[in-house]
Amino acid sequence: MPGQYSFPRAERLTRKSDFDFVFRRGEKFVGRYFICYLVRREEQGSKIGFAVSRKVGKAVVRNRIKRYIREMYRTHRGAFLTGVLLVIVARPACAGLDYSQCTGAIERLLRRGGVLDA
Repeated sequence: MPGQYSFPRAERLTRKSDFDFVFRRGEKFVGRYFICYLVRREEQGSKIGFAVSRKVGKAVVRNRIKRYIREMYRTHRGAFLTGVLLVIVARPACAGLDYSQCTGAIERLLRRGGVLDA
């Protein structure tokens, strides 16, 4: 899926050490459904990672939540600030959300953190 709505590997946090860095050094924004960890690094491009534990639900539910987060990032990528490392952690309460509720909850957290343009 090329183009402006793609989600290339270069924009993903993939290594455990990257996740650990964001968890240790990042600002934390807590919402009812998600927790966002944010590190601003101007020398790098933006990268996003997400964590959905088994506490959220069975595999079908976890995969659905991950798809929702990926899709939200793909469609809002142009509004993200550059030089941001971001990890979105799903909380168990997000298991019953549909796509629009999930996107709204994440957008509120990201606006609070100053990652999305208002």
